[in-house]
Amino acid sequence: MNAFRMVKILAGFAVLFGLGGVCGSAVTSRTAAASARQAHWEENWVKARMHEDAERLKLTPEQIEAARPVYDQMLADFRSVREEASRGLVQASVKQGHALWQELTPEQQQEFEKLSQERRARWLKHQ
Repeated sequence: MNAFRMVKILAGFAVLFGLGGVCGSAVTSRTAAASARQAHWEENWVKARMHEDAERLKLTPEQIEAARPVYDQMLADFRSVREEASRGLVQASVKQGHALWQELTPEQQQEFEKLSQERRARWLKHQ
């Protein structure tokens, strides 16, 4: 009877472990797919716009090829704006951190330093 109880417990743990693995892989694959889509949104948007323009304006293949550098420039401009905005966000965050630091007690400053390190780690993880 004791051995049967042990087998039931081990089987329960095995099922629980398997379900955890399935749930974990589902969450991970969904996050990875969303991250991949987000990484290429600019290219996909410009391609869709180019396709829509070509279709609605009834552009000839020659016109499409002649216009390609314009769309390439649009993509470069989008990337430039995103990078500039990202730098601005970092600068604003640093400015806020320095201003807040002045108002904190030494204990709060220690906790703020930990919080800043955690935020940096999260930010680097999403880059």
